[in-house]
Amino acid sequence: MKISRFIVCAIWLAAAGAGAQIESDRFREGLVPQGHVSDWAGVFTPDQKADLESRIAAVRQATGAQLAVVAVKSLQGGEINDFAVKLFAQWGIGEKGKDNGVLLLAAIEDRAMWIEVGYGLEGVLNDAKCGRIRDEWILPRFKEGDVAQGLSDGAAALLSVMGGEALPEPVEPENNPIAAALFLMVFLFIFILIVRAAIRGGKGGGGISSGGISGGGISGRGWSGGGGGGSSFGGFGGGRSGGGGAGGRW
Repeated sequence: MKISRFIVCAIWLAAAGAGAQIESDRFREGLVPQGHVSDWAGVFTPDQKADLESRIAAVRQATGAQLAVVAVKSLQGGEINDFAVKLFAQWGIGEKGKDNGVLLLAAIEDRAMWIEVGYGLEGVLNDAKCGRIRDEWILPRFKEGDVAQGLSDGAAALLSVMGGEALPEPVEPENNPIAAALFLMVFLFIFILIVRAAIRGGKGGGGISSGGISGGGISGRGWSGGGGGGSSFGGFGGGRSGGGGAGGRW
């Protein structure tokens, strides 16, 4: 009976997951670009959207590279990286043969974002740079509740790299001598306690039992290949991506 219930639950969960994915795909397939900035979540004011449009258009005109900024309320049960790869292919962001497109996607209610990079830009916009842009320009503003500013700042950083500029070097934390001294004192205090415990244990014939330290692993994102073709986006079509980029939640 328990096995039967387990099988039924497994089938139900699989069906529910498949249904959510189908619903997400249907939602995505109905999205038609509004321009370089597609705001279905209402995060931008008209002036903010117009300003971002002009900045993206300027870089596109100068370099041919294309950035699409997309804000939706929800992915309708889909996963952010899968949604981004499929939307990139659906719109064909970037020039065919050059694959010089970038997608900056945010799902507001899901509190998820993703940067998807075309094949042709993976050399200048690698995962590390996308991760820095996410952590230093986008997520801090999102966590403050200003999604429009986060997308604008993230877009500005992406456009800077797409235009051939380098990201500013990370700011090195200042050394705090007081904090360093306190850390050293705590370390010495703990070391003395351990030595004293070892000596007492040796006198009593007992050993010291050392517990293992469990380290948290770093969960890397999965690589997923983007498709080609698709409907044209802003006059371009056929741009492809290979899953390069970075994403996160806030």
